[in-house]
Amino acid sequence: MDERQRNKLTFELKKFIFEYSSKTITRASLGWIYALSFDRDFLINNFECKETNKNNKIKNIKNFKKKKSKLNFDPFRQLQSLNTLREQWKYMKEINLIRNFGVLEDSFKSETDETALKLARKFISSNKQLNILVIGAGCCGLFFSNNLKKKLGKLVNILVCDNRIQESGVREPYSRNWLTNLPKNLFNNKVNKSVTNVFDYFSDGKHIGVTLNMMEILLLQSCKKNRVKFFFRDDPYDDLIKESCIDFVVDATGGKLYKYYPNHNEKNISLKIPLNQNKDDYLSFVLREKNNYHYPFFQGKQVINYQFKIVGIAERLYPLITQYIKENNHDNIFYVWLGKLIKKLNEVLIIVNIKEKDIEKFYCLLKKRICIEEFEQFDKRLKSEIDNRIVELIKIILKVKTKKDKIYLEPPFSYKPRIKLFNKDLPKYYDKIIIPIGDSYYIGNAKVGNGLGMHLVHIDELTQTITKCIN
Repeated sequence: MDERQRNKLTFELKKFIFEYSSKTITRASLGWIYALSFDRDFLINNFECKETNKNNKIKNIKNFKKKKSKLNFDPFRQLQSLNTLREQWKYMKEINLIRNFGVLEDSFKSETDETALKLARKFISSNKQLNILVIGAGCCGLFFSNNLKKKLGKLVNILVCDNRIQESGVREPYSRNWLTNLPKNLFNNKVNKSVTNVFDYFSDGKHIGVTLNMMEILLLQSCKKNRVKFFFRDDPYDDLIKESCIDFVVDATGGKLYKYYPNHNEKNISLKIPLNQNKDDYLSFVLREKNNYHYPFFQGKQVINYQFKIVGIAERLYPLITQYIKENNHDNIFYVWLGKLIKKLNEVLIIVNIKEKDIEKFYCLLKKRICIEEFEQFDKRLKSEIDNRIVELIKIILKVKTKKDKIYLEPPFSYKPRIKLFNKDLPKYYDKIIIPIGDSYYIGNAKVGNGLGMHLVHIDELTQTITKCIN
């Protein structure tokens, strides 16, 4: 890749980001409008709500002793060898187990940290190819890497690094065991066909079917097969980037690189978001800047609410659960979504809104993911203080579930939308341009296409821009 191509790429990336700004605001605002329309009774007043236990979680993963897994580390070949759908589904759950180090190893696991760093730097030091460092090996970073590698092949070297590790060279397991609502056409011809073939095993035909952590594992293995390399070490970024031949950095960290993003000239930006195509009805927002991101406010109140998920509910329980919810959901405390898996595997996802007065109680109750049966053991006084509809719903689920059903309550999370707006120049990490994707660019609403679908559309458009410059 010569200097002319590099200059052209820099120009086109900058043009893409700035021309994309209005489209990004429109897409991001869909989540804000949903929250105001359906979750308005649960928006909170406290801008700096204290998430008591969120920042004090202890990662128990590192306490597990390493055990040799008997699993075949080519999941695509292994899935083909299994005879039944249930065996395939069980295998998909097993490949992300904590002790399955083989799947989660990076490309330099057998090397010392020092040697691994040298080899990683060498991999992205070619003068002939495009060299990209992707920071963050979650769904967006992996989708970008798969997508661009499929388009450019040998013309690009992609190194994906991540510091969420069990030990040097081994990434933490993917933990988001959440149903997805992603159309399969988002992935067709954008990732390796072996990935979409697995989607076909479990989906209803039009959607990918698998859970989010399964999707991440499949994308990770697909990247490895396509010679994308991985570097899983503790805070490796500076040593990788300084005085390197990297052409640009992709920020897929969910916003952890915010300190490298410049402040915006305007601290408060007024926006009118149209609610229809005629643009004769709209909502007025003010975007206020904090930590180099802008956060939406409506009528002086930040758009933010807290929720938790109930996952793993078998589809056969759906009628009984929805009957109760329809009779007790005047304020939309419950959001129920029937998954897109094939019927014999399909599940129901429930997202429960949390009132402001109950937020700290739920952070106390759900410090980690728990089996739904554990809820019965919680302090009765504490349970009596939260919305009784939640307690009653859990009682109904416990009454109708069987011993085979594995239903879990997930820790609380916040929908606190933000968006990155730029002035004149793109941010840089040392002298390397940073391109934000996924939640590093803006945070989507889990109730609007999982908050992920529109990120994948944006990423595909970004890879098309890069490909035009190189080809």
